[in-house]
Amino acid sequence: MNGIDQSRQDCVIEAGWALVERNGEQTLERDVSIVIRGNEIVDIRPGPVRGWEVRVDAGDCLVLPGFISGHTHTAVSSPARGLIEGGRFMDRPVEMAMNLDDEQLDALSAYNIAEILKSGCTTFVEMSASLRHAESFVRVANAWGIRGYISIIAPNMERLYKLWYRDNDQMLFDSVPETLQEIEAARQFGLALNKADGDLLQGQMAIHAADTQTPETLKAAQLAAEELGNGIHIHLAQRLREVEVCERLWGMRPVAWLESLGFFDQPVIAAHLYKMDTVQDPPILKRHGVNYVHCACMASLLHQGAQPYPEALAGGLNISLGIDQISNDYVENIKLATLNGQLRTTLLEQYSEARMQRPQIADAVRAATIGGAKMLRRDDLGRLAPGAKADLCAIDVTKPLSGLGALPPEPLHHLLYSSGRNVRHVMTNGRFQVLAGKLVVADEDRVVAEGGEVSKEIWKRLESENWFESAPPPNSRG
Repeated sequence: MNGIDQSRQDCVIEAGWALVERNGEQTLERDVSIVIRGNEIVDIRPGPVRGWEVRVDAGDCLVLPGFISGHTHTAVSSPARGLIEGGRFMDRPVEMAMNLDDEQLDALSAYNIAEILKSGCTTFVEMSASLRHAESFVRVANAWGIRGYISIIAPNMERLYKLWYRDNDQMLFDSVPETLQEIEAARQFGLALNKADGDLLQGQMAIHAADTQTPETLKAAQLAAEELGNGIHIHLAQRLREVEVCERLWGMRPVAWLESLGFFDQPVIAAHLYKMDTVQDPPILKRHGVNYVHCACMASLLHQGAQPYPEALAGGLNISLGIDQISNDYVENIKLATLNGQLRTTLLEQYSEARMQRPQIADAVRAATIGGAKMLRRDDLGRLAPGAKADLCAIDVTKPLSGLGALPPEPLHHLLYSSGRNVRHVMTNGRFQVLAGKLVVADEDRVVAEGGEVSKEIWKRLESENWFESAPPPNSRG
């Protein structure tokens, strides 16, 4: 690895184990060389290969396709971490993050992007909290060579929480003109982004959820999504309140209501599904090819492990994993998707009317890679194969606490004992962003320090409002 260009350089990654695609299937192969030229994988061979390319030692590692996070709100992830477990909701820290100046916002974006990168994620499906947050994401992403599909939540988070937890439904109908303006601004942002970058950064459309939309705003978002061409990103059936609102206003649960409006006639990325009807909704979603994004860390923290991941597996849905907020550790999401999914199956299978499939670690890894690529309609992502983009991560599976001091015979199982701290190398589009566990596209110490200063400022403002002394009871925001 000595002398390797920290941006892009033809190289050979010498892997102890690699999850290679052969004949359309992921298969583990030991002691392979992954040959990278430009931004593509050109060959994968057993053993060492001859040539003058720089060698990257991953002999202690399992090399995987770069992870795809199907759902992120990047800049608002870290400020609420460690603050909401006592029953507080994240709305106030997030609202404070909306009022940062551009320099502060870029520092916060950089810190969170760095964390996600360092846990092996190479593609962000980003639902930014506002237009300014999306612009900040783009500034950092352009500098660091990030791959991203970037959308802006509508209604944006500057006014979302009051509308989401409104006292009366007239507030929803009164919000339509402003939401339509935000959808148009997001459309313009996405079109400009698509023209500016042909590969790494793409514009996408997003809306918050069914309970903060009307048929008029849904139609506007659909038309914008069709023009941008990268599908539409939505939270779906994520809270009991959403189900109650849709039944009250439209006489149907969220999934059925959206189907009745033709919303699923386009590619849809649906996050969470915590409160879907586990018997009736999966066939609807599968019929329309809706992609389900399971965010395991957020499910564990805020929803008591409620996660219809086993039902989605049994229902044959295409599944992606997402970071969402709070924890930016993608390896932890893989682990929790598996362990919590198995626990849910054990506890509920004999009582549930829904079909369930007990998740295995290979299911979560597939969702993290191939599932995300299928969701984005990208045959060149999510796989280690000649012709695929050079997006990959290498995870050390030999060291104490995750490994046994030697290369294990079943390396996928060791992800259950790992975290983002075990990730050694991360490459996107042929460019290393992480080498030997260290961020190399920016000064990591500076990124951490500047991001920390912004979080300290948010905490200071929260303290001035006595926010820490006035926590609501747990689950008050259901």
